[in-house]
Order: sequence, then C-alpha cells, then structure tokens
Amino acid sequence: MNKYNNFREFYDKELLPELQIIESDRKRIVRVVLITLTVVVSLILAIILLIPSEAEALRVIVPALAVIAGLITISIVSKDYRAQFKTRIISRITQFADTGLVYTPQGRIPRSVFVNSRIFRQSCDIYRGEDHFRGRIGKTDIEFSEVVAKQKGSSGKSGNKNQYTMYFKGIFVVAEFNKHFKTHTLVLPDTAEKLFGSFGRNLQTFSPGRGSLVKLEDLVFEKEFCVYGEDQIEARYILTPSMMQRIMAFKKRWNTTVYLSFLDSKVYIAIRMYKNLFETRLFKSVVDYRFIEENIKFLELLTGIVDDLNLNTRIWTKK
Repeated sequence: MNKYNNFREFYDKELLPELQIIESDRKRIVRVVLITLTVVVSLILAIILLIPSEAEALRVIVPALAVIAGLITISIVSKDYRAQFKTRIISRITQFADTGLVYTPQGRIPRSVFVNSRIFRQSCDIYRGEDHFRGRIGKTDIEFSEVVAKQKGSSGKSGNKNQYTMYFKGIFVVAEFNKHFKTHTLVLPDTAEKLFGSFGRNLQTFSPGRGSLVKLEDLVFEKEFCVYGEDQIEARYILTPSMMQRIMAFKKRWNTTVYLSFLDSKVYIAIRMYKNLFETRLFKSVVDYRFIEENIKFLELLTGIVDDLNLNTRIWTKK
C-alpha cells in the first residue's frame, strides 16, 4: 500500500492542530495588513487634498514614501508567518514523505554545483534558491531545491547593460547515479528540430563546448531531446533503451521542460517551473486539506525521481 494514501489521516491527527494555530496568526496578520493599507490610502488622499498643486514634488514623493512604508510593514509582519508555516508544516510533511530527508527552508543547491553541471551556458550572475531537501532514498543520495538563475547583459530595445535576464527558474536536483562513468553526457530539450525540422536537426551538430551530438536508436526520444557527449560509447552506456523510456515518462509526468546532465557519476536534473512550491498564502485559509495536499504531491514527485529513473538498482559496479 502506498504510504501517501495515509496522508489524510496524518493531516487530521498531526497537521490540523498546528494549522489551526497558524490560521489564527494568519487572521491577525491580515487585520494588520488591512489596517496598514487603510492608513496608507487615507494618508495619500489627505496629501492630495492638503498639499497645494504647486508643490508637485511633495505630492509625488510623500505618497511614494507612504506606499514604501506600508509595503515594508506588510513584509515584516508576514515574514515570521511564512517561516512558521515552513518550519511547523513543511518540515512535518517532509518527514512523512521520507524520514531520511532533511528540510532547510532557507537552504539551496550551491551555485557552484548548479554551474558545474554544465546544463546552462549562460553566466550565472544572480543566483537564488530556497526550500532545500537532502537525504538518502533507498540506496541513493539525493538533494534538490528551488533555484533562480539570471544573466547580466543588455536585452530588448533599451540595451541596458545592467539588466538581468532570468534563464532558469524551477527545481534543481542532484542525485547519485547507479553507474560509474568518466565523461560528460548532456540531455537537452530538442527545441531546434521542433522549430526548424531537418534544418534544426543540422543545427544541433554545431554546439561548441557541449561535446559531439549523439545519435540514438529511439526516434521518439530524439524528437523530444538532443544528446551531447564526450564519449559516444559511454553516452549509450548511460542512455540505455530503458533509461530513455524512463526519461520520457518522467518528462510527461512533470509536463514541463526538463534538462539532464550526467557528470562525475551523478545525474543533475533541471525542471523548469514558475510556481513557487511549499509556500503559504495570506488571504486564504491554510486549514484546507487540498491546499496542504498539493505540497505532499509535489514532494512525492520529487522523491519519486529515484524510482522514476531506477536509481536504486545496483546491478552494475556500484553498491
């Protein structure tokens, strides 16, 4: 029986009492927020009515300062509430998912690990992350967190060189692979062929720094991904027919863009996602089973990567 089937019982016995306490705090914070917004709006209206139209600068600066002060107040009063939800609820959900997992709300995959995976070639000028999970599932060490990566440089019509462009937002996973290998193999979304057909297929061969294009026998897989490797034989050793099928199923399950890098006997997986996971909400009740259930479903998907890619199997040299 899947242990996740018992989550409703766990919710009723373990989470609901904690959620009711957090809900009381949420209502108190909402009252503070509404009062703050009322004061700010009233102040702005008073300024508009009382300050002469000739003092145009004051009519702009003072309301702006009032808005900033209001936003700072809201941020301060909601910060502890957000941290409390993660510490008291997400931490417990993590233990329910797997007792071997350790959750660090403010932690993240190190920037060096993200860069050294060689999935993205853009410079990582701004790097942020949160909601870090680490542990061992079966025989496999795994860690993952939310990550945001941005590159500095001009873009668009403005040509502003101080502008930052986000090139990845989502979940970044690092897991021990079940085979030893010495070279680098990269599995990327095949956007070129989808956009340009056979011409795009030819474009794939020109990718400096990624290694040689690896041709595989699975035509369905090659329509979704293009593979680059430093060693053709080792790339095929990693990407067996079974592994390609599992990657395809994994992508379908997540229904988003997925990147994989096989390096140093580990697999690095970037799952593009714009939704912030494991977050509470301020203007809706947290005592809502469906809302809490979303968190366990995402955690089930993430811990399920080990089974999805069959990483616990040790029929090769690894133990």
